[in-house]
Amino acid sequence: MRELLSNRTFLRLLVGRLVTNAGDSIYYVAALWLVHDLTQSTFYTGVASFLVMVPGLLSFAVGPLVDDVEVRWALVVTQAVQGLLVLTIPVAAWFDALTVELVLVVIPLASLVNLVTYPAQSAALPRAVGRENLSSANAVFNTAHEGVNMAFNAVGGILVGLAAVGAVGAFLVDAATFGVAILLFAGLTLPERRGDPNAETDDVNPGDDVTAAPDGGNTERRDSESESESLRERTRRYVGDFRDGIDYLHGTAFVPVLVPQIFISFATGMMLAILPAFAELRGSAGLYGVLLSALAAGALVGSVLSARLDRVPYGYFMLGGTALTGLAWVGAALSTWTPAIVAFFALAIVYSGGNSVLFDTLVQTVVPEHKLGRVTSSMATLGQIATPFGSLLGGAAAAVVGPVPIVLFVGGANFVGTLYFALSGSLRSLPSVASVEYGDDRIEKFRSP
Repeated sequence: MRELLSNRTFLRLLVGRLVTNAGDSIYYVAALWLVHDLTQSTFYTGVASFLVMVPGLLSFAVGPLVDDVEVRWALVVTQAVQGLLVLTIPVAAWFDALTVELVLVVIPLASLVNLVTYPAQSAALPRAVGRENLSSANAVFNTAHEGVNMAFNAVGGILVGLAAVGAVGAFLVDAATFGVAILLFAGLTLPERRGDPNAETDDVNPGDDVTAAPDGGNTERRDSESESESLRERTRRYVGDFRDGIDYLHGTAFVPVLVPQIFISFATGMMLAILPAFAELRGSAGLYGVLLSALAAGALVGSVLSARLDRVPYGYFMLGGTALTGLAWVGAALSTWTPAIVAFFALAIVYSGGNSVLFDTLVQTVVPEHKLGRVTSSMATLGQIATPFGSLLGGAAAAVVGPVPIVLFVGGANFVGTLYFALSGSLRSLPSVASVEYGDDRIEKFRSP
């Protein structure tokens, strides 16, 4: 850890990560609250939540792009573009031209640009710290990520709740975070990429005109046609890897485990869409940010507890976890006392935070290493695909029935998951994560009853 703290490049990356996390948290809170404030309609907040999340479904295609650009300039340009997009909101408000349509255009564009930010930071990390310190560096990054989310979700809620600031003022604060991030990333220096026979950025032929890049990488003058072909080939390979990952999943325990999770993530998407309306019903804009912070806190607690739960039979862990989550969501929906609502929200996400760690560990243990990347990316896509569409439906449904029944529905969705696990003897008999070994037949050759 001392070596990391004395590494200026790592510290610059870490502070940049903290600043971008803070900006993203404020942006998400302000965007959904502004749409709610402009329209007083859960339908529009559902559309806004959908537009925030749906660009994430294209994340599988970002890898080739990040591989083909300089990390430093990828970070600087994305922060600059996002900052300009965010600034359009307060500028429009200044000229009395702010409309919900403008906000709904800005939201997906900012989310789309943001897809590059975190992969670029991840790509820079091994070059900044070296392989021997990578595990510790990732741990610091992930802990900082959750901690900043907790803090700045609450800050975003406080900002939009203040009459002197409001959602538009929160966008100004958010734009300032992008300015700070630009200053941090612009001074980033990285060592050259290590030789990789598969990395086209390092394939330099004699006679090529090459200049040293400021971030330590190599900038090659290629004609636009070959660069375009390279990107297409890489993207095609990513799509092929996704299909290979799906093929591997057939016949494994991962598919029946994922099925209820997809349904639950759909229901959770519904809840996220109506959260501003639910917070206003139970309190204020400030409560909205606090509830988002409670979700981040619950996920962090679950992640920490997962180290103590890896010896619990995984089937019973899922059975008990979904039941506890369902009870927590019902409690959150029916409670009117603010501290109880916040506590229930935190409790409702503890299982999800712990299960994320245990499930990832299970996958990393069982799946052959040469297939691990494509399998994990395929499952991540399947796990995320339902959430934005849940937001879209949740906003429309809440416009008819109100926000409380939607929160109750999330609880019901988890109870359906509990029933699913209870009725499947094969799933209940899944072993503890700690007892699973590479190529374990109990996982790879799973057979449903």
